[in-house]
Amino acid sequence: MVSKKYFLMGFLAAMVFLAGCAGSQSQSAAAKAEKTPEPAAPAVDTEIVDVYNGDGLKLPLDGSSVDAFNASMARVKRYTTEIDYQSLNSAIGYMMVYDLEVRGKKEVLVGKLNGKTGYEVIDMIDTQRVAPEKKPTPKSPAESKTIDT
Repeated sequence: MVSKKYFLMGFLAAMVFLAGCAGSQSQSAAAKAEKTPEPAAPAVDTEIVDVYNGDGLKLPLDGSSVDAFNASMARVKRYTTEIDYQSLNSAIGYMMVYDLEVRGKKEVLVGKLNGKTGYEVIDMIDTQRVAPEKKPTPKSPAESKTIDT
């Protein structure tokens, strides 16, 4: 049987060994943290100087990517009345469906709208939409018994 003296020495040696391993792991983790650069802070949407006089449809749309486009649409919405924003959104929806260059691909549409203001997008649609043709109303033949005087 092992005496208490050897048991205690073995136990202390194991504790010193484990303490040394734990210390080297925390040091290596600290070294990795020092070598790893901090991730860049996300760009914060700054307040826009009121060059647009509160009219968000004068803001240019950013079409560099779909995410940038969505962010610029959110900015336009923030500075636009609900009715104006709905007309812009309707124009964009119309282009998604009926523009033959776009054909439902948002990436293509975003590139096409890059740098355009909301007013320009709405004007693009107003010139593309064709008014429905008016058909002449059929006239009934005059009855033979009526006399025009």
